[in-house]
Amino acid sequence: MTKITLSVCKAYKNSGMNRVHRKKTKKSWKHYFYDSDKEKFGTEWVSTLKALILKRKVSKKKQMVCLECGYSFYAFLKKDTEECECPNCNDNE
Repeated sequence: MTKITLSVCKAYKNSGMNRVHRKKTKKSWKHYFYDSDKEKFGTEWVSTLKALILKRKVSKKKQMVCLECGYSFYAFLKKDTEECECPNCNDNE
């Protein structure tokens, strides 16, 4: 199972659909990820230490265009990463 981290943020434990926020409750860390094997979006509650580690691995979905073949595709890239391999050019080789 490959998880691509999309976001790590604080949320109330009792938040959700059809729920009213209770006063005097603490926020906990929530991990939002994309499971590339099942191709589904998921969430999980994580500890504070794990949240700090996951915050360094956050990826962004960016639209990329190959300069060689002109193929347009989406890719999950980490911060400060501007380049990735074109799936269309790699299949042709």
